[in-house]
Amino acid sequence: MIIEIEQPVTSQKVQDALGELQKRKGKKSLRKHFGKLKRGINALIYQKEIRDEWP
Repeated sequence: MIIEIEQPVTSQKVQDALGELQKRKGKKSLRKHFGKLKRGINALIYQKEIRDEWP
């Protein structure tokens, strides 16, 4: 992403540009995806098995 700030660049213009970026970005949440995968496995055991596969 490119943010253009007109010359002369001042700290106020930078803060305004960053504030505008935050407004556009919005907050995204992963909460709606929690608990969707029902695999019936222990996550810690699975993680250890996967890491043991690495050379």
